[in-house]
Amino acid sequence: MRQQLPDLENIQEQVDELINSFRTSFWIDEHRWFVRCFTYNKTIRLDTSSRMFGDLKLNFPDSWRSTYPHDNQEKFYSNMIGTYDDQLFSPPLPFDMHFDNIHDLRLKFPITEKLLSMFPNLSKLGSLSIFSRTVTYQSQLQTLLSRAPHLRNLYIYHDKSSPLQMSLFDYANTLICQLNIYHYWFNEKECITLIHSQLGVQCQELSIHAKNRECIIILAKNLTTLRFLHIESKDDEFGKRLLLIEDINEVHQVMKSNKDELVQWLKERLPSTYAISRDPFFVNHIRIWI
Repeated sequence: MRQQLPDLENIQEQVDELINSFRTSFWIDEHRWFVRCFTYNKTIRLDTSSRMFGDLKLNFPDSWRSTYPHDNQEKFYSNMIGTYDDQLFSPPLPFDMHFDNIHDLRLKFPITEKLLSMFPNLSKLGSLSIFSRTVTYQSQLQTLLSRAPHLRNLYIYHDKSSPLQMSLFDYANTLICQLNIYHYWFNEKECITLIHSQLGVQCQELSIHAKNRECIIILAKNLTTLRFLHIESKDDEFGKRLLLIEDINEVHQVMKSNKDELVQWLKERLPSTYAISRDPFFVNHIRIWI
């Protein structure tokens, strides 16, 4: 169960009342059913499970309570499979932790060496999202990637004010098949560099921004393992006009009018076996299935 409370309500009183209602003999002695109660962002969350320390996808809580007598926060954190908190470990945890069960991880770079040491083994990590505020995070990212042999999806949210290090894509991890790069516009030279990089050679799904439509041709024709391309082009005037239309029904009607100049341009230059269309939800993006 999950409930968000108004700012004026005393959330700890609500937690005490809720958790105490599960401390009766019916729950504890007769059935041995235990609960955990968390609070975060003025929200109360209650989880029940016969399997203690189960998988959780949850921001790190402000407070933590449990009816299980042998429960503790260290075991709780070590069994988390995902975190979506940009302020990860702030303030720091009061004990040393190793997060070996993380499946889905989001980090804002640069990170501290203390935080990096909390992930000595990322063998279960399948998806990694990084938010960069500097260009000097490459060595830390490669350290994480070297600990994540089964990583499949990599998301890079780049700071618009800084250049992107193309050497970042030379890291060899043969399992990374989905690459998503946001807030950075690739030129033709950078697209060619990406094609010949280690991550480009193995990429099957790519989401990217391009400075012009020629970049789309370069990527679609030369990424040999590519199956799906999701791309925005800076010279897509039709897409820009669609973004200005507030009525979604009108947007879809305009999209059906066969006046999509960029889609037609791509169809004339790419093989007929490529399925090319505009994304109905992100109308300034083109979808290409290969």
